[in-house]
Amino acid sequence: MARKIVFNENVILEKSKDFIKEKGIDSMNARDLCKYIGCSTQPIFKNFGSMDELKKNLKEYLHDYYNDFIYNIVDKENYLYTISFAYALFALKESNIFKALFMSDLAGTRTIEEVLNSPQNIDTIKSIPKQYKLTKKQSEKLYRDVRFYTHGLSCQIACKSILVNEQEIKNLITNIINNLKEVI
Repeated sequence: MARKIVFNENVILEKSKDFIKEKGIDSMNARDLCKYIGCSTQPIFKNFGSMDELKKNLKEYLHDYYNDFIYNIVDKENYLYTISFAYALFALKESNIFKALFMSDLAGTRTIEEVLNSPQNIDTIKSIPKQYKLTKKQSEKLYRDVRFYTHGLSCQIACKSILVNEQEIKNLITNIINNLKEVI
């Protein structure tokens, strides 16, 4: 008797991540994902109940993947710069996953205040006054402006509308931080 292949939740999530890396989030539907994985739709619906539930779990899985990537780069002594660089580098190295996490329906919608008040971003903002000799209010503005500049840069990188290397990313982020801190 042939050995039965088990498609548990973790296997499906890992294969879904691989699918997105290769084909992008916009190509993901139950039929094509199952063909890619090599299974029927039954394991997906058995483990997740629906494609919407799979996508909800996949978003968390991809965020964990992203967090592992950036935390190998982030230096809390130079938090604003390193987290910005890590974000843009992720767009360069993992463009389809970046687009899924930050440029698709999977990303969801947040206000500027929600972005600024997320725990990770609060930690970054709290590091700015000491490093750059700014007030709390100035630090919030600097973070906000660098964050959205870096997001725009990263979107262009992920979509391949600009071609840059790691050193160019470093230079762009260093320049925007230096320029903005002088006018805030």
